[in-house]
Amino acid sequence: MLRIVVGGLKKDVTERAVKAAGGEHVQVTVTSDFEGAKKVKAGDADYYLGACNSGGGAALSVAIGILGYGNCSTVAKNGQKPNAEAIEKLVNEGKIAFGMAVESIEQAVPIIVGSLLKKHGLQ
Repeated sequence: MLRIVVGGLKKDVTERAVKAAGGEHVQVTVTSDFEGAKKVKAGDADYYLGACNSGGGAALSVAIGILGYGNCSTVAKNGQKPNAEAIEKLVNEGKIAFGMAVESIEQAVPIIVGSLLKKHGLQ
């Protein structure tokens, strides 16, 4: 089971999208970005997903500070569509925190979760 924490804006939308994409293979915790990133760092969660208006700022700023820039990636900025191939590459590179614009949550989250499940052999 993958433990995913959700922070940022529209957490309820992100939570629903994670549950829909991951089903019984995911456990979702909705929290603040600070608490979520701390949970990942402590090993109490596996991945962090965050959303903000731009996709490149507040969605990941705290996670970057706590988890390090190299562990985080924006998958869809404002006005962009998420790229499944690029997201799968980021997952396979070992990224553990993903940020996106709120407008792309419903498109990006299923791709992220699907890639994570595939990486962990849970699909």
